[in-house]
Amino acid sequence: MPVLGMRGTGAFDADNRPKNYRQSIILLEPNTKAPLTAIMSRLKEEQTDDPEYKVFQKGLPNQRVLVSGAQTSVDTTIETQGSGASNILRRGHALLNERTLEVIWVTADPTAPFNSFTAARAKGATAVAMNDGDGLLIVGTSHLEGAALPTAISYDPTLVTNYTQIFRNVLDLTGTAQQTRMRWDEAGPMREYQRETLELHAMEMEKAFLFGTGVEDVTGVQPQRTTKGALSFIATNVQDFAGAVSVDLWENFLESVFKRGSSEKAFFCGSRALNVLNKIARAHYTISVTPTSESYGQKMTQWIVPYGTLQVMQHPLLSENPTFVSWGFIIDTKFVVYRYLRGRDTDYKENRQNPGDDARKDEWLTEAGFELQHENAHGVAKGMSAFVP
Repeated sequence: MPVLGMRGTGAFDADNRPKNYRQSIILLEPNTKAPLTAIMSRLKEEQTDDPEYKVFQKGLPNQRVLVSGAQTSVDTTIETQGSGASNILRRGHALLNERTLEVIWVTADPTAPFNSFTAARAKGATAVAMNDGDGLLIVGTSHLEGAALPTAISYDPTLVTNYTQIFRNVLDLTGTAQQTRMRWDEAGPMREYQRETLELHAMEMEKAFLFGTGVEDVTGVQPQRTTKGALSFIATNVQDFAGAVSVDLWENFLESVFKRGSSEKAFFCGSRALNVLNKIARAHYTISVTPTSESYGQKMTQWIVPYGTLQVMQHPLLSENPTFVSWGFIIDTKFVVYRYLRGRDTDYKENRQNPGDDARKDEWLTEAGFELQHENAHGVAKGMSAFVP
């Protein structure tokens, strides 16, 4: 069955063959220790022609402002919280006070510094005093017959900057070692070392895509860059359970994550976090045993909640770490892009040794970056080490 909008159920037909080494790794090693990198090989990817790449992202606002300070039932100048908050309002907007249900009309376009607006009160309900923090929700517009065009509203995108990172993993064999028969491979050790080094290459990329910080250091002879990973991108939905996960905290966290983006997301978590989820399921839900589904050979468990579907997978690298064994990353794969520098996607470079060396040095080399769009559609869960009934 299709999972996360990706094609395939673990089998790959002739028309779905790998087009480069990076995809080849994943198809040959679907249960690699780098599951995020594995899935990204089948998701959206884009080429960049510069190691610094910028992404413009834009979403629509909530069409909601908050009242700043107490307002009487006859006040017609309404103060709003936050710098420039009233700039989303225009003459003709109807606003509903979410607490009192009074409807007011915006009578003029707000002006700089956009921390207040003028209003006509009690349009359909009795005017009531407003409290600090009351939410005013835009519920439509209304205009005079024959009125001139209202003022336009537009929103600027947010600019996100990131970098490609150079990943290199070398294998080094003497001429003698290359020709030595090994117990596990009579052809010699080269093939096994290629596979092993490739797995290490994928693991190091995976950890950068999770924990990278996005730095460009130009103090050396040549620039050195790291790509920004999921932990650096995600700011809105970061929940530290501090070792105590209740069903209420967990469901509130999921509600926040699923407010934006797709109705199906992936949760890559350490084994301790997965253990806690299993305890929540046993205590509060009915567990149905169904045939295991796979996405590109990766076994995932479906966690179905009112807000959507969470595809849960234990992440080997998180599970091996004493800190991150209780962490998890919720990723909306619709908004993940693999960015590689032109001509520098994963490749196997042969014979990198110095002339005259009685040895052979090859390397796996990738120059690529991670792109996470709309950070509020993703989430980070920390400290999921114990279940609190």
